[in-house]
Amino acid sequence: MADFTDHSTASLRLSNDERERAVAALQAEAAQGRLTAEEVEARTAAARSAVTRGDLAPLFRDLPGGLRLDPQTPPQPQPPYPAQQPYAAQPDARAWGGNGAGAGREPASRWGLLAVSIIPFVSLILFFITGAVWGYQYSWLWFLLIPLVGAITYGPDAGRRR
Repeated sequence: MADFTDHSTASLRLSNDERERAVAALQAEAAQGRLTAEEVEARTAAARSAVTRGDLAPLFRDLPGGLRLDPQTPPQPQPPYPAQQPYAAQPDARAWGGNGAGAGREPASRWGLLAVSIIPFVSLILFFITGAVWGYQYSWLWFLLIPLVGAITYGPDAGRRR
């Protein structure tokens, strides 16, 4: 029997058959109206990319009975995972192409957001004005304002300046 909620087997690697059974279980939950189409799509993609049994546990944490793929055994109450939240509140950073560090950083203020939004246009205008007046040899330096303003606005202490 494959019990993916068992903490002692959470580090065991999954087989392709186990992944497909997990996908089938998710689709069965969706057929019963417990999951929306978007949730099924996201959880199915996560189930197909899961490596260990522990990777599947969050996908079924908020569903009744958890994930027990043996049809002869009735589902048992699932023990809560102490340091984790339900699946919907815990996005997987690998799925979004990053490591999660620095993701979702906000500028220090609305003025910072305005500056970051406008500075490329200001740099372009200054490039053409100074290029037409004094030549284009050094007018490209105005484009260095773009990363400079971004670094000042989104810098390491941006959250503390609020």
